Formats: sequence, C-alpha cells, structure tokens
Amino acid sequence: MSETNWDVIEEVGGEACMEKLMREFYDRLFDDVFVGFFFRNSDKEHLIRSQIAYVHANLGSRRGTYEGPSIRKAHEDLPILAGHFDRRHTILTQVLDDFDVPEHVQKAWLSLDRAMRPMVLKQGKQAREG
Repeated sequence: MSETNWDVIEEVGGEACMEKLMREFYDRLFDDVFVGFFFRNSDKEHLIRSQIAYVHANLGSRRGTYEGPSIRKAHEDLPILAGHFDRRHTILTQVLDDFDVPEHVQKAWLSLDRAMRPMVLKQGKQAREG
C-alpha cells in the first residue's frame, strides 16, 4: 500500500480506536519503571491529543494538523538517553501489535518514531549537564 493513499486514523479503526491506542501507550509509559519518571509532571490528556495530532499530520495521507512545538523543542529539557528512547520505542511497538495495527501502518509509524531519535537524545556533555 502506498504511503499516501491511507489515513492513519482510519487504518487503526477510527478516532475512538486511535484514542484507546494512544491512551494505552501513555498509560504504559507513565507506569514504566525505566521511563515513567519523564512523565511525572505531565498532563496525560494533553500528551494523548498532541501525539494523535502529530501522528495524523505525519503519516499516510497526512490529513491532520499538528500545531505543537517541534520534536526537538518539546524534548530539549529532558535528559533522554538512548536506552530511554529505545524503551519508549519498544512500548510503542508492543501497543501497535496489541491493537493489530496493519503492518504497513506499523512500518511507517515506527519509521517516523525512529526518525525522532537524534532530535531528542542527549549525548556526551549535554547528557551529563541535562
């Protein structure tokens, strides 16, 4: 299936299913012993809405609009290391599998997620000072 001829929200089963998927994803992130501390003071509902908008604006037919901060800006104050990012990516992979997201959507979504890695990681001196 071509990258541009499908809508990510339709592919996951509609708006209600997308919200359930994102809620499960963030529930797992908030509860995770390795990355949960990043979310300690976060507004889960805002993160869910923002992530849905981001994904909808960047996958498939890109019918959505994302008006939040850039990925780099949104994460610049967080001491995110490679292991943290990889744990988040693993949780996303598990949620997409658990929700039976079609393979072509999973592939595109996980690729989009991996592309964020260099924008959010802290390295070297930056990690030590973060």
